[in-house]
Amino acid sequence: ENAKLVIVGGRGCGNRQAVEELGSIARKMGGQLGISRPAAMNAWASMDKMVGVSGAMICPDICITAGVSGAAAFYAGIEKSKMIIAINKDEKAPIMKKADVAVVDDFRPVLEELSDIVQQG
Repeated sequence: ENAKLVIVGGRGCGNRQAVEELGSIARKMGGQLGISRPAAMNAWASMDKMVGVSGAMICPDICITAGVSGAAAFYAGIEKSKMIIAINKDEKAPIMKKADVAVVDDFRPVLEELSDIVQQG
């Protein structure tokens, strides 16, 4: 079963609360939450949400990464997504070159705006 939208939080989210916020934004947009290995290792969400070689291999229509650096083992887990949107404050993060759309910013304002647009649509 393929999700239409998965929002994946990484180490750059900074803490469990931020990942929980991501989860609620994902649900508001009709999507699901995923996390990178570093976020899983910090117990910011349950291990069954982990995406990548050591977690789930996903292929949603849209995969939005928030604060994920995009190590090869992680990217392997999302590379079959129809569209990858990376939001990261670090423009040099490996995921930024591999994403279809790269947004250099804090994920919060970007996702809040996107969520509002989706809800109006």
